[in-house]
Amino acid sequence: MFFFPGEDRPVISPHDLRTASECEFALIRDLDGLLGRAPRADEERSDMMDRIIELGNAHENLERIRLGALYPGRVRDLTGGEHSRAGREAAMRETLAALESDAAVLCQATFFDGDVLGYADFLERTDDGWLVSDTKLARSANVPALLQVAAYAAQLQDHGVPTAPVARLVLGNDDRRDYPLAEIVPVYRSRLARLQRVIDEHLASDAPGRWGDERWLACGRCEVCEAEVLAHRDLLLVAGVRPSTRKHLLAADITTIDDLAASTGHVAGIQESRVERLRAQARLQLTQLDDPHAPMAFEVHDEAPIRQLPVASPGDLFFDFEGDPLWSERGSRDWGLEYLFGVVEVDSGEDVFLPFWAHDRAQEKQALIAFVDYVKERRRQWPGLHIYHYAPYETAALKRLASRHAVCEDDVDQFLRDDVFVDLYATVRGAIRVSQRSYSIKKLEPLYMQARTADLQKGDDSIVEYHRFMMARVEQRYDAAKDILDGIAEYNKDDCISTRLLRDWLVRQVPGGGTGEVVEVVEPKPVSEDRAAALELEAALRALVEDVQPAQRTPRDHAVALVAASVLFHAREDKPFWWEHYDRIKHPVQSWMRSSGVAVIEGEPELLEGWHKPTPRSGSKRRYAVRVDPAGGTLLDVGGQVAALYAAPPAFPPPADHLPGNAHARSPGGVEIIEAEEEISDNGRVFQRLTILENAPAKTEIDDFPVAFVPKGTVGTGSIDAALRELAREVLHGHPRLPQRAGIDVLLRTPPRLRSGEPLPSPGTGDGRFIEAITAALTGMDDSYVAVQGPPGTGKTYVGARVIARLVGLGWKVGVCSQGHAAVENILDAVVRAGVDGAQVGKAPKYADAPEWTALAKSDDLAGFVAERAAAGLGVVVGGTAWDLTNTHRIERGSLDLVVIDEAGQFSLGKTLAVSMAGQRLLLLGDPAQLPQVSQGTHAEPIDHSALGWLAGDDDLLPRELGYFLETTWRMHPRLTEAVSHLSYAGQLTSEDHVTARRSLDGVEPGVHEVLVDHRDNKNFSPEEADAVVALVDDLIGRTWTAPDEPDAATGRALTQQDFCVITPYNSQVGVLKLRLRAAGYDDVAVGTVDKFQGQEAPVAILSMAASAHADVSRGMGFLLQRNRINVAVSRGKHAAYIVRSSVLTDFAPRTPDELIALGAFLGLCERAVTTTQVAAAPAGSAG
Repeated sequence: MFFFPGEDRPVISPHDLRTASECEFALIRDLDGLLGRAPRADEERSDMMDRIIELGNAHENLERIRLGALYPGRVRDLTGGEHSRAGREAAMRETLAALESDAAVLCQATFFDGDVLGYADFLERTDDGWLVSDTKLARSANVPALLQVAAYAAQLQDHGVPTAPVARLVLGNDDRRDYPLAEIVPVYRSRLARLQRVIDEHLASDAPGRWGDERWLACGRCEVCEAEVLAHRDLLLVAGVRPSTRKHLLAADITTIDDLAASTGHVAGIQESRVERLRAQARLQLTQLDDPHAPMAFEVHDEAPIRQLPVASPGDLFFDFEGDPLWSERGSRDWGLEYLFGVVEVDSGEDVFLPFWAHDRAQEKQALIAFVDYVKERRRQWPGLHIYHYAPYETAALKRLASRHAVCEDDVDQFLRDDVFVDLYATVRGAIRVSQRSYSIKKLEPLYMQARTADLQKGDDSIVEYHRFMMARVEQRYDAAKDILDGIAEYNKDDCISTRLLRDWLVRQVPGGGTGEVVEVVEPKPVSEDRAAALELEAALRALVEDVQPAQRTPRDHAVALVAASVLFHAREDKPFWWEHYDRIKHPVQSWMRSSGVAVIEGEPELLEGWHKPTPRSGSKRRYAVRVDPAGGTLLDVGGQVAALYAAPPAFPPPADHLPGNAHARSPGGVEIIEAEEEISDNGRVFQRLTILENAPAKTEIDDFPVAFVPKGTVGTGSIDAALRELAREVLHGHPRLPQRAGIDVLLRTPPRLRSGEPLPSPGTGDGRFIEAITAALTGMDDSYVAVQGPPGTGKTYVGARVIARLVGLGWKVGVCSQGHAAVENILDAVVRAGVDGAQVGKAPKYADAPEWTALAKSDDLAGFVAERAAAGLGVVVGGTAWDLTNTHRIERGSLDLVVIDEAGQFSLGKTLAVSMAGQRLLLLGDPAQLPQVSQGTHAEPIDHSALGWLAGDDDLLPRELGYFLETTWRMHPRLTEAVSHLSYAGQLTSEDHVTARRSLDGVEPGVHEVLVDHRDNKNFSPEEADAVVALVDDLIGRTWTAPDEPDAATGRALTQQDFCVITPYNSQVGVLKLRLRAAGYDDVAVGTVDKFQGQEAPVAILSMAASAHADVSRGMGFLLQRNRINVAVSRGKHAAYIVRSSVLTDFAPRTPDELIALGAFLGLCERAVTTTQVAAAPAGSAG
């Protein structure tokens, strides 16, 4: 940002957008310096920065040489012009003129629109328009770089210059990454508009920016904010005070750390125990705040966590990782490298440091193996050793690495089960209070060690130094590289020693510290024969491709790697559950109560019916009512199956996984929720009142009640795993030739193989065109697949059912599969409606009541049902889940002519491969642009991706050569379709106008409507938005709805409660919406998360985003703005979709390219709104 001489309005750069997005207050202070209202900050440029600039110029020159060779004589260098407005305007005219020349590439093109100035490294002419390209020394893309190329592309578009659909970053590892302009340009325009408003408003005043001025967003963390926080003795000084907490304290007229320390009494919106902890923290910090040279003060507020520390062992280890989260290999989307596993051992009486280094993915795997082997060897010598670390990163990283590399998984699990790792951060937070704002280990070090003297002082510095090491190695400056690495090692060693000194200091603070119960070290059980065989099979397959770099892999290599990853796919999917399970039974409620799916019981349960046996042969049951806190954000549903967790020692025989010292025990008895109702407390938190039917735990009638309800557990996958291992052995034994199977074709992403060798049949024209084309494709192949992408309302089920009906008429045996029984039964219903005799369609019903197809008594009857129809020469359709189609007692391998997978956009590649073994061909029906496959585990390969998502890759649409895109929706009005089409379908989705355009809602324009609501500090629920939703329903209900495809098409009818879908990302907001709607008399309006509404529709859809701003968002912006979920929510509407959101929700700087693209897609959707309404919400009490 600068001023041209004699001007009073600043010129801004793309870099200023980033500054403003992170902290508007910091930008205001920069502007004050330029205006002379405040001293200007000194700009320092280090030798390191000079070196980076030099390397960046060299990298740009290499790209210039490459382009010159590609376009000889057609690369043109432009000048930037004089440093004046006239000079920059002339340079911009030169750029525009050069674009009209015969040049193929323009270098250093000036862009200046009067407000924003920048220089594009390269503009490259392509068939689709000019491609904006920038070189970046970094090995990964970042947001500032993307905003920069978006700024140049936006100016091209503003001048009517055709642009390519993407912008390109040429990274330091020569990786070229393209990003869609349709997503990044809206973010640039949004950020620029906000920045210009901020600048205009500040220029209109004469005073410098003032701390606390709510017109500007202040991050509270940067150097500029830090100075103000200190100067004003702001509440943000107090450790543990978050922005939402600060809001409640300010409302209580508590504005400074001094006020908080001296305060008494209740503070609305904050639990009493939390207020008392903050007051104690403030009082302690005041002892050091005004005298930074005063010794650090501390107090022990709970001795128990320190006493529970394990008894010291000579074999104890002190462990710390150094990692770069933005490292990536060319051709791989797997981010992050743990480049140093640092350990200090003390058995010699001295601190001995042992580093395990890794400079690429292969070395990371070897470092993990070496580290685990080292720990196992020491445990043999010292069975009671523990590994101390600070904060949970180390254990989380080890779990991730073991899964990523598919090695040492059982060993890491054993370490976790044996409580080998000790997180001293948890001990510190549970036991002591210090006079510091931060509880990072470096802030605690004055308590127990001298100040560090090494050059490296922070983890971020380590990453910067590691980048320097990588550069030095590339430039073959090996002595410099060694010196840098030695400095990183010294820093890591200091961290490990600090951890050891902290442990020693803690145990000295409490009599009996470090005398926790010694858990007997149990020799690990031998690996079962089945798992050992699976591990051996996986290793053999991985060995076939392990030496091939990701960028050099062929489709065949990818297929082999995916088959290898499938062997233990479900075991890895189940791991997170078991890690969380052991965490719950070992640790206090407070440490896991905010986990997803957990509901902690508040107060005393009310016994409604004591232990009794409903029938003489049933077990004992009891019924009681409880109030629960779903702090993790998951509301429990009626009919849901959960597990009950009891305080230890339990009054019933303990389960097999219970060990001495465990805090809890899980009941083996079943628990069913038979009633559930939401309520909101005085401070705005969402609770549930549940009625529970519980089976006696271990057949023991006890008086105790549980402390919490937790996820029930995982489901066995034996038959699915067996099918996957059969396929894996077939691939291994046939290598390098791959078997000709439909599932393998999917992995290869090869076009479906027809006997004729021709491409897929064209769908032609007419209503039945897709049915005919898909049927022709399936009958024209022997062992391949057909994929069908069906966006909302395009008749995917209708088309699929009629294809099945035609094939049954040819005598085919067809199996229908999906994630759940409801989807399967829906397809079977449609197959019967398509004309297939219900006697030829069979399934053991799960949800269907009196179906028109044959209801089998049990799933084991499937085999007989198929055999009887086949013997009679009839075609047959059977339905089931992956468990049914892989169970050889029900469906023999390869016995079906066709396996149909419905909702294949949510069906993992692992399960797809397994069920494909039941048949010769695959028909994949679904939409990867709607709800994605949900995966819990970490996998070495993308075996957890959905089948259709894998085929579509990074594209919105299924590639034409791989299948069919059903491009016409019968649900949404053309205006609404247009918005959804550009959001998720590259503009290719259209509407069946003769039906959809004839629908109308009196006084309401069709399309997307945006409702902006003023609210702050809400995380996962917003009473303000709930009130806005009620106001919408109030306004719309009773209006005349006319639809040609409804019985009363001629006259229309009044809109009713059943004509709304109210959707929100968070279960907490579901509760608030239900309560507000119920209070207004709208009990029958459907409310839920997006997962509840897939496949449903209504004249009006309402999406409530709930969170106030980026800093408040629960589960991250990636979840809140996930395009798939937004697509499903908006596309539930036939006529109109309302997006109800905070007016500042999108006022943030994305931190990653993925977050930027998600924000851009959402902004693009909002830009297509036919109306935008601003609602000034009344105060609603508390934040979510």
